Amino acid sequence: MKKSLLLISLVSVTFFFACKKDEVKSPYDAKYTTETPEESKAKVEDNAVAFVDQLDAMTSSTGMQVLQNFSNLQSGGSYAMNPVLTPLSAVSKLKDKSAAPAVFQSLKATEELFYEDPVNFSDLFDSIAGRYTYNFETEEFDRTDLADQVVFEFPGKETDITNTATLTINNFKVVDITDPVSDWPEGLDPQLPASIKVDLKYNDASVAGMSFAASYQSNGMPTKVTVSVFVDDFSFTTTAVHSPYTSASWTNTLKLKSDILFETYIAAKGNWSEENIDNNTTEETYSNDYDTWTETTVHFEEIVKNANAHLILMNLNVTGQVDIKGLGDAIWALDENETLGDEERAQAEVDAINQFAKLVVIYRDSNTKIAEAEAYVESEYDEYYETTEYYPALRFVYSDGSTVDMETYVNSELDNFYVSMNDFIDNLNAEYDLNLGHVGPQTPVK
Repeated sequence: MKKSLLLISLVSVTFFFACKKDEVKSPYDAKYTTETPEESKAKVEDNAVAFVDQLDAMTSSTGMQVLQNFSNLQSGGSYAMNPVLTPLSAVSKLKDKSAAPAVFQSLKATEELFYEDPVNFSDLFDSIAGRYTYNFETEEFDRTDLADQVVFEFPGKETDITNTATLTINNFKVVDITDPVSDWPEGLDPQLPASIKVDLKYNDASVAGMSFAASYQSNGMPTKVTVSVFVDDFSFTTTAVHSPYTSASWTNTLKLKSDILFETYIAAKGNWSEENIDNNTTEETYSNDYDTWTETTVHFEEIVKNANAHLILMNLNVTGQVDIKGLGDAIWALDENETLGDEERAQAEVDAINQFAKLVVIYRDSNTKIAEAEAYVESEYDEYYETTEYYPALRFVYSDGSTVDMETYVNSELDNFYVSMNDFIDNLNAEYDLNLGHVGPQTPVK
């Protein structure tokens, strides 16, 4: 079980700090920057602070202001009680984590109002289609008939005295699932959403919007899902691609116009079919005079063969790759050597990690390396048992050979970033009536 946890942990690290193999300029061939480690650390922190500044600019954009006023209008008057629009009202309140169950209940109530089971996405959209115009006298939304789309007309800002904003929801399409899986949800018709588009205009200019597109296998398993959201010059796109059971990738990109502010990419290849998972999972039952327990062993390296991903933050690219099959075989082979002591085994695991996994931090504009990561043996003394535990850990290595372990770096080298981020959080809490906790080693997220 410990071996499986080690492999899963390594994959998790790689998923968070990794890259595509087919990039034109391989980051692993990059030369070290001529900066000193201190200069590089300062630039990394400045880069992170600049990212927070961009987030702050996005929250004060026109699109965000109009969306906030729309949310405020939903919270008052009989609109919030209108059964047709209750689902949208509930979604708008998701800043309160306890509201999530209400969304499901609202959808269920709406479905029961307009048609009988089973749930049908086309019928659901048709049931709320219409034009909803804000009435300043009654402070309610008046509904008129409109086919195939939902249109809200409302004052875009609190001080507006006319309906200056229009939110249009259209291009809603579904795909029929011809061979639904055996465990298809009860009460749901065999169809799934294929597309939808949302456009928000203020004084006839688009200030925000969203699009959704999806494709499926005949049994309902998604093969590609893309969701794009934009607010003024900012855009966020998430794309998930799945070739069932053999390969998958997930990309999230935040841009300001054409410039990437933040991006994560995750990809994996292998065989994670139910049959293969079962074939590579074993359970053994143990007992003593006091208890009986079962230990589960998963040969993860036989399920996911390799993983690639990257994380981009402004001008930084933290990137790596891991040969999970090679690493897994090396780790499991250590079981055959019963002569290894604890420290020797930890060193052998470190050697395997450094052989089959890579991790570097580079500047995107110059493709020069700031640091690379390496595994090393860490130790911890247990005073109670008077024993020493040895285990693999990761650290950054700079051009001059100096090192800093990742925990120390995160806790000690990013003070200005934490200050900037917590100021940003304070502004969000004040402007949008949120209750977000501070971040940082001394002020954990609540």
